[in-house]
Amino acid sequence: MSEQQKILEMIEKGQITAAEGMELLEALNVTKETETIQKIETVTTARRSYKFLRVKVTSDDNSVNVNVNMPIRLLTTISEIADKMTALVPTDARREMEAKGIDISSIDFAMIIEEILNGTLDDPNIVDVEAWDESHKAMVKVNVYVD
Repeated sequence: MSEQQKILEMIEKGQITAAEGMELLEALNVTKETETIQKIETVTTARRSYKFLRVKVTSDDNSVNVNVNMPIRLLTTISEIADKMTALVPTDARREMEAKGIDISSIDFAMIIEEILNGTLDDPNIVDVEAWDESHKAMVKVNVYVD
């Protein structure tokens, strides 16, 4: 028998008043809501332990094939200069990216690195881009992710 049914039976038998029964039912609901919130917080705060930041660049015609595997521990050093890194992108490359709708100045690299280091990054796929390389007549794919 559930707690709610027990409270209703106590009211029915005259052991407690309806007002007292209502207080008990409300207290019971608050307790259940608190337990549910705690369970949700436990699930959402599960941390992942990433070991590598991986960058893969490939093309359909195999003219480009790059694999970079960086230990996550190295990101602690990079996080200190992350926001300044966007200034190092050449002006021509920045203009070309902006023409394609990519504004790197709006990306908070320090926050992404912090989430990686804390293990709280929602999606391990950080960048997933496909672009046509006219000079090689091939599709180039860039994947940046952690695992």
